[in-house]
Amino acid sequence: MKIALTTLAAAAGLATASPVLTTSLTDYVVDSAGTPTGTLVLDVSGMSFNDAPGSALNEILSVFIGVGGEVTGIGWDVNLTSIGASWANEAVMGFEGQVNLTVAADANPVSNMNYASGIVDLSDDAGLPNITVGADGILDIEFSESFVDNGGTGDNFFEAGSTITIVGTGSGFVPTPGSLAVLGLGGLVAGRRRR
Repeated sequence: MKIALTTLAAAAGLATASPVLTTSLTDYVVDSAGTPTGTLVLDVSGMSFNDAPGSALNEILSVFIGVGGEVTGIGWDVNLTSIGASWANEAVMGFEGQVNLTVAADANPVSNMNYASGIVDLSDDAGLPNITVGADGILDIEFSESFVDNGGTGDNFFEAGSTITIVGTGSGFVPTPGSLAVLGLGGLVAGRRRR
């Protein structure tokens, strides 16, 4: 079942909700004492945002984080380019159908614009529950558009050097703070596909 960020925020009792997690949020703090956490840095260079959520045209990055795994934080350091009249803030990453993240707040087209954050602690900073994976232990990240300007041809894409960082628990996480060297490990368990 897919639940939009605004739906989760309303369920959490927030008066207003924005589907944009901005860079003004604070760095990740471990809030589950005694539970080991780890980090995965994933190269998302070249991923494109093609169509509305759930479309067969969208790209999906599948990452094994482990059965019973949970994502407790997300960060990004991405370079985004818009195609045609599409706006940067229309590019959405959907994590396991539970949280939708828009990394850019710009309501206009951009060219190789960098957007970076610290690690956002989902439950503390964003007021959302942690992301849990299904019985297969795989986290699916769907790249979609909140408004489709260029039907079927793509509206935004990540330029070279774009990464997202996920923090959490599960056998697929590296148990020490991540670095760009982790990209190789993430690539072993990650797969790209169209929906």
